[in-house]
Amino acid sequence: MLTLRRFTLTLLFWLLLPFCALAANGHVTVGVLKYGTMNWEMDVIEQQQLASRYQVELERKPLGSPQALLVALQGGSVDIIVNDWLWASRQKEFGRDYYFFPYSTAGGVLITHPQANITTLSDLRGKRVGIAGGTANKNWVLYKTFIQQSVGIDLATDVDIKHAAPPMLNALMEQGQLDAVINFWHYAAQLKHLGMPVLADMNDVLQHFAIDSEVPLLGWIFSKAWADANPDLVNRFLNMSYAARQQLKQDDNLWQSIPTFSKKYQGDVQRYLIEDYRNIIPAQFSNQFQAPLMKLFNILKSNQSDASLTGNVTSLPEDIFWHGQVIAAPTK
Repeated sequence: MLTLRRFTLTLLFWLLLPFCALAANGHVTVGVLKYGTMNWEMDVIEQQQLASRYQVELERKPLGSPQALLVALQGGSVDIIVNDWLWASRQKEFGRDYYFFPYSTAGGVLITHPQANITTLSDLRGKRVGIAGGTANKNWVLYKTFIQQSVGIDLATDVDIKHAAPPMLNALMEQGQLDAVINFWHYAAQLKHLGMPVLADMNDVLQHFAIDSEVPLLGWIFSKAWADANPDLVNRFLNMSYAARQQLKQDDNLWQSIPTFSKKYQGDVQRYLIEDYRNIIPAQFSNQFQAPLMKLFNILKSNQSDASLTGNVTSLPEDIFWHGQVIAAPTK
């Protein structure tokens, strides 16, 4: 009888052990774009075994579009994604609570074609300019306002605007069918590699509005209910993410071991991508970024053509910001 009981207890121990480890580590499902740059960080976390060092049971879930990521987050099939702080703010209208934590200072970059004879913002008048995303996009609103206030050119009426997907815009630039483009950072890096000059970037735009350029425009987004129930796990995950990006920032050789980077990008273009990736990693994570974001929110709300970008909230909600203890030294 004693032997049978001991056998049963032993069997239960081994059956439950994986679930105990999962509970101890804490499971986090990260939603990523299937071909997005987030995979670079995820590859590093896996290769360097950072998840075990930070006691996180990490699952990567690739999805096909930014909209699919948002649907997955709201449906609970992923725990955390990288997205816009404006989205977290707009969810307040619908009684949905999400946190934002800084991930990237990346914004749109204005690149010109070498043969378009564009050397100043004034030269954009009458030119063919592409922009990633539609009019309900902060790059559109910010660049439109910046250029109009700087040189009196209205992108909506004084320029031949083409809205299209980022890869299509790059293709049109290479074919000479666009004179300039406002595209996301990694697409801009590829055009820079081809010798196309930068006319303005988001730092120039933000400085025009007297906003510190060290402003996180993208961040980790996760539900309040999940985070409030798992604050230590959230902090461990955020520390792990930061540790991975610090390795990418400091170790040149590490990049060649990242399949999603080294197999997709060959040759000298890698140098441009690495340099620009490193430049958009936030240097500070204190509460100081909240005031600039609130100022930026007011600028967007005042200059958007409708409420589709900021929603009907009158000011940026302070409770969307995650204030956990983060950016600690890696666990040995």
